[in-house]
Amino acid sequence: MRLASLLACSTIIACSFVQASSGEEEVTRVKIASNYISTNGCHDDTQTFTTGIPDAEHLDRSYRGVLGGIEVVETVGLNTRAYRNFVFINNGTAITYQLYVKGKGYWVNPPKLFGHSIGGGYCYGAGGASKGIDIYAHYKTAP
Repeated sequence: MRLASLLACSTIIACSFVQASSGEEEVTRVKIASNYISTNGCHDDTQTFTTGIPDAEHLDRSYRGVLGGIEVVETVGLNTRAYRNFVFINNGTAITYQLYVKGKGYWVNPPKLFGHSIGGGYCYGAGGASKGIDIYAHYKTAP
């Protein structure tokens, strides 16, 4: 029943199965989220995300990812970027985390004339930044 509900949940998201040899437990890997952020040159951005974990009580906590039972796979990465601050919340039924990006370049201020700026300045060497990740939950199921 539990595996059936897990599979029903995963019809919307990707999943994969790794068969164990006889007598061992089967491990199920289920994609539970995809997140993406981006920014322009000379800018940075941090966004916080929250993802629920289906069937959280059956996570394989022995899997060593960013958290026990949770794996992160980078799908997109350009310039300065990071994923960070992964924490279980809501009694372990969800996770919260942040994605951070910082675009290339530095800001050049316009010249001043009589103490007042003329023009608006520009970003020298501008280059955008992006970060995309997929999050997978690892579950153990009985043989």
